[in-house]
Amino acid sequence: MLKKFLKEEEGQSTVEYLLIIAVVVTVVTAMGSKIKPAIEKLTENVFGRINKQVGTLMGSP
Repeated sequence: MLKKFLKEEEGQSTVEYLLIIAVVVTVVTAMGSKIKPAIEKLTENVFGRINKQVGTLMGSP
């Protein structure tokens, strides 16, 4: 029974999951400094438009 369990190759093992997580963390870490300015610009744009619409709805110029 133990031999059959050890030879079974269905699904991912813990090691495979850890490798996937390591790759994702590495990519996010490497790209983080490049993505940050784009996220900040997008956030400013979105909230700027929201503030403009709220101002329009509230009657301010």
